[in-house]
Amino acid sequence: MARPRAFDPKEALDQILSQFWAGGYHATSLQDLERVTGLKKQSLYREFGNKDAMFAAALGLYGDREMAVISEILQSQDTPQARISALFDAILAPVHHGDRRGCFLCNTAIEHAPDDPEVQAYTAAGIAATKELFAQALSLTPNAEAKTEADARRLTSGYFGIRVMVRGGVPLPELQATAEALVAGIKS
Repeated sequence: MARPRAFDPKEALDQILSQFWAGGYHATSLQDLERVTGLKKQSLYREFGNKDAMFAAALGLYGDREMAVISEILQSQDTPQARISALFDAILAPVHHGDRRGCFLCNTAIEHAPDDPEVQAYTAAGIAATKELFAQALSLTPNAEAKTEADARRLTSGYFGIRVMVRGGVPLPELQATAEALVAGIKS
């Protein structure tokens, strides 16, 4: 009879995600993953597979969570401008507390996507899904069909640009001014 698991796989995956998010793929060693989860290599491999599989699982978890949060925020306000403004407020909130990890998807696109076609495809899909959420949020504006695609592209670029700027240490007032300029550019 097999022994029951002595750990929670969801909690372990959260810890794996946190480590990869903080350190990136290349700088994260198996020893780092053992340390943050408290699990031995054999348990990690048995539950999640090799380092690439652990990274893919962490990236998938992050993507699912991030898309759900973005979708919820973009549906929470009455006007497109208020929706986009609320999203930018949400992505800048961690900076108020010193969290400069930025966006795990952005960090991955910069660090790891050039070396791995599967990661490149995943990050491209995440960016496209974000653009679609922006397009949906903008669809309430008058004459939306004519403006939505261009505004969604601009906001997607600005959104991911701000996420990279957060990681790069750009001061909060500059980040806020950038977000405000993006919101101001939404034509009503």
